Amino acid sequence: MQRLIVLILFGSLVSCSDNKKTIALYPVDSLLQAQARYLSEKKALLKKVVVLGGKEEEISVAPKDIVAWRNELEIFTALDVINKPINRSYYSIEDLSDSRSNLKVKSIATKEDLPVKYIKIYYYQKPNKLRRLEAQFNESNSLYTSSRDLTMDFQQFGDTTVLTSYKITGGQKMLLDDSVQYRIIGSLSELN
Repeated sequence: MQRLIVLILFGSLVSCSDNKKTIALYPVDSLLQAQARYLSEKKALLKKVVVLGGKEEEISVAPKDIVAWRNELEIFTALDVINKPINRSYYSIEDLSDSRSNLKVKSIATKEDLPVKYIKIYYYQKPNKLRRLEAQFNESNSLYTSSRDLTMDFQQFGDTTVLTSYKITGGQKMLLDDSVQYRIIGSLSELN
């Protein structure tokens, strides 16, 4: 009988803990999903300048649907690692004012050895009026180390926050190989 009571209590504790809703430090995935949806609906054009190993290439593409847009923005999904329950407690959040503009900044940063060192969210008046997102992402394993700085710029069109450009700057060092430096700059515009 005592075992049954212990099992019932344990089961109720587990079920109660499963019902807790975890609030994201920053909803990166939701932001990217909303941008992919909007850019797909507006049939946006993406102009990319890629610099790799000193060579520059410029391409223009019009991703055909939301899936194609999700693929274009996929590199930014790595930032969602800050929202994993195991990582959340290692990040500190600070609300600041940007000394170079009238924007406010929500800084999410860690001193621990985690992939995302920081995310800075620049916004006007309220966090939902996003203007810029900056982050640093580092990766290291036995084969390579890489680091990249990620920036996304936004504008407000009515009540809608719209991605207008992004920049990815980074490098990768392979074991027993040369380092590779790269830069990708994406500019978005509507076809309509």
